[in-house]
Amino acid sequence: MLKIRKDGSGFTIVELIITMLVGGVLVGSTHIILMSQVHLSEQARDLVIVNAYAENKIESLRSIGFAGLTNGTTSIASDLPSELKSPRSGTLQISAYSTAIKKADISITYNDQGKSRTYSYTTYVGELGVGQY
Repeated sequence: MLKIRKDGSGFTIVELIITMLVGGVLVGSTHIILMSQVHLSEQARDLVIVNAYAENKIESLRSIGFAGLTNGTTSIASDLPSELKSPRSGTLQISAYSTAIKKADISITYNDQGKSRTYSYTTYVGELGVGQY
């Protein structure tokens, strides 16, 4: 049951300060949790975008086939999804792994909350077809 003071006085200054401190801690903690969640969501979204792009690029390389792949390094920065934050860059490097196998390395770098993130992907394309080394 709520106890009402008969002398008509309100809360003491100490009670008000403690209440404000507890409220500040709760608001600050909530803010930190929400900002962490936003950052993690953006990281996950970017990773999904990078993986989807790399998988599509790898499938297109496999569709070209062994004979259509030329050794060398190519910039794929202009092909990268615009959803990735700038500065973003990417390279595709085709090299001879052996006489019947070519190695394709994709490297994608983008800005993640002021930090540079780089993901690398590798696939092999055989002269006899995918998985036929």
